[in-house]
Amino acid sequence: MEIARDEVRVMTVHGAKGLEAPIVILADTTTPPAGPTQRQPRLLVVPGMPDRLVWAAAKATDVAPVSAARDRARAEAANEYRRLLYVAMTRAIARLVVCGFERERKRPEGCWYDLVFDALKDVAVREPSEDGDGDVWRYRKAASAGVASTTPTPMTSAPEPPLWLSRNAIAEPPALVPLSPSSAYDEATLVRAPGAGAARSTALARGTHAHRLLQALPEIAREMRAAAAERYLARAPEFTAQERASIVEQVQRLLDDARFAELFGSGSRAEGPIVGRIAQGGRTVAVAGQVDRLVVTETAVLIADYKTNRPAPERIEDVPPAYVRQLALYRAVLARLYPDRPVRAALVWTDVPDLMEIPAAMMERELAAMTLP
Repeated sequence: MEIARDEVRVMTVHGAKGLEAPIVILADTTTPPAGPTQRQPRLLVVPGMPDRLVWAAAKATDVAPVSAARDRARAEAANEYRRLLYVAMTRAIARLVVCGFERERKRPEGCWYDLVFDALKDVAVREPSEDGDGDVWRYRKAASAGVASTTPTPMTSAPEPPLWLSRNAIAEPPALVPLSPSSAYDEATLVRAPGAGAARSTALARGTHAHRLLQALPEIAREMRAAAAERYLARAPEFTAQERASIVEQVQRLLDDARFAELFGSGSRAEGPIVGRIAQGGRTVAVAGQVDRLVVTETAVLIADYKTNRPAPERIEDVPPAYVRQLALYRAVLARLYPDRPVRAALVWTDVPDLMEIPAAMMERELAAMTLP
């Protein structure tokens, strides 16, 4: 049989990735197996939650977890050794030639040649080679069936159809609706500041700096808060000295508010992540957001969100419903996590500043009326 040179490709197992040819010759299949006999790494992975790393010494000193990690590394290396052979064998389109050479010593056990030969020896045929240089083992696909028999095949009764074929498919559960309360509503569209654009920019800057102070000052000793706030606002040139003093005084007053003293006290935290699922309108809602202030006490859970509206609402009836829904979502998730204590929520108006607690009944009404996306 004549074979065109460009139809043949001689390759190593390691170099076979991504290549393909009508006829492929694997020429390095009698090399020692890299996996089972190679030098084991010193840094081993000990399975667990999470996985851990261990520096292995001599094998004789292995304890049970290290021994298991060593066996795992050896098994992974052996699997990789076999995977490389599979990739190489599948590069051939029409014919695959598996060969190698032996020295004085016998070829290593478990080498690629043996893996192929042991799998096919019972179905392969030993034949003389075409060049007279020894015998070769050939494996071919089974010949196609000949002419079909004219003997009629006896009729058999049709099998009974499976029961599931006559039943309706199980309805899939409704898709999980993701919702981020902190980004579901655009606060900028709800903030109003009288006057020109400069006045509005100053109002928003005031809210931003007040927000930052409310986040950081609770972590500082009470007697040092005023000085820290003054140093921070000294880097805000958009305010006069009188305006900076006013912001410091108002933020201090808010931090000392007895109604929510625990919210800014020991154990409280800023930018608390809240993630969970709640049932709403017959669907499951995945809530993922971040509340500006959070504290869990032995008797209640307290949360607060900072808002920069100018002017800030004076009555609870004038609070934008979107703000109430944000707190209601946070409260619903926390109520599942802490079913044994009430979850209280408040809005902090940074322009005043003032703290306005939202009644639980008001949040429940807004949550029930919420339209899911």
